[in-house]
Amino acid sequence: MVLLESPELAAALSALSQMEQEIIFLYYFQRLTHREIGRRYGRAGNTTGRRIQMILRRLRAELEGLSYEPATSL
Repeated sequence: MVLLESPELAAALSALSQMEQEIIFLYYFQRLTHREIGRRYGRAGNTTGRRIQMILRRLRAELEGLSYEPATSL
């Protein structure tokens, strides 16, 4: 379990699949290499690296979308 201070980041991460969340956790919090993560999922390290980049692009797009949503009136 990881506690995040940013509700926007938490929302963007929750939009990912369980496997994508695990890959990001393993890479950024457990500091595993692409090769080590790939072994867990039966993939090559370079394939895992491309997958991580794809996931990060989706996270960025999600976060940018969240930052542009209009505020609702109370």
